[in-house]
Amino acid sequence: MTTSASISRSSFLGLLAMGAGALIVAGCSSGTPAADTSSDGIEGSHLTFIGDDNFKPYRYVETADDASKKTVGLDIAVADELASRLGLTYEFKPMSFTGTLPAIQNKQADFSMALASNPEREETFDFTQGYYQPRVGVLTKEGAELADVDALDGCRLSCMTGTVQNQMLMQLCPAAQISTYDTADQAMQEVVAGRVDAYVCDGAEGDSMAKANPGLTCTLLPDDETSDYVGVYRIMGWKGAPFIPAFDGALDDMKADGTLEDLIHTWVGPDFSYGA
Repeated sequence: MTTSASISRSSFLGLLAMGAGALIVAGCSSGTPAADTSSDGIEGSHLTFIGDDNFKPYRYVETADDASKKTVGLDIAVADELASRLGLTYEFKPMSFTGTLPAIQNKQADFSMALASNPEREETFDFTQGYYQPRVGVLTKEGAELADVDALDGCRLSCMTGTVQNQMLMQLCPAAQISTYDTADQAMQEVVAGRVDAYVCDGAEGDSMAKANPGLTCTLLPDDETSDYVGVYRIMGWKGAPFIPAFDGALDDMKADGTLEDLIHTWVGPDFSYGA
């Protein structure tokens, strides 16, 4: 999920005050600080969910016929369902990907979604079980598709700073020229302008971009080439957050009764089915 490589993570801490365009769920008010959920139980808690709101189909701004705007997508739908089942409320606040981790680490927000865990992150954050298995997409101009990892090596590539795709490319494509950005739009525009050969990204995100931009196409890399580098998407909270185990239990129920699979089919499509 992210913007120009010259901008550091610390540069985005100023975004923590952002509230414009926030999605308010279940009557929550904007501007609420991260929830205090240190007491036993989380029913009645009010949590702050932060993340990029230009990450279709997971989180993106939709404009209605009356010109009103709201944030929608798979992650919002899953968070809505979790809130309903657990008796809590949450408020979504948009924030650049590079600002998300430090904000949650410092308890200036409570959780984010569509994040993979790794040993380094697990030292600082708590994660739920997976709720979605991403695929790696390669966004190129039509007629210039790159179908596997070997085809990427030696190419000029863009990706988002600090993402699993960024880390994967650094390990698998040592001969590639990799440029990193803090927003997906910037990484995509490098492809449009011809300054890079491809934007390597979340597959569903890349598919959405290709559909919205004539002349672009998204190829999904083979799972057997990427699965060791791109883990399942999880919900991430601050270390010791009591709502993470509760989210886990609710996700178990959503998998068992088919709700999670229905949401994935609705917002992403059957080609990205999570299955068992």
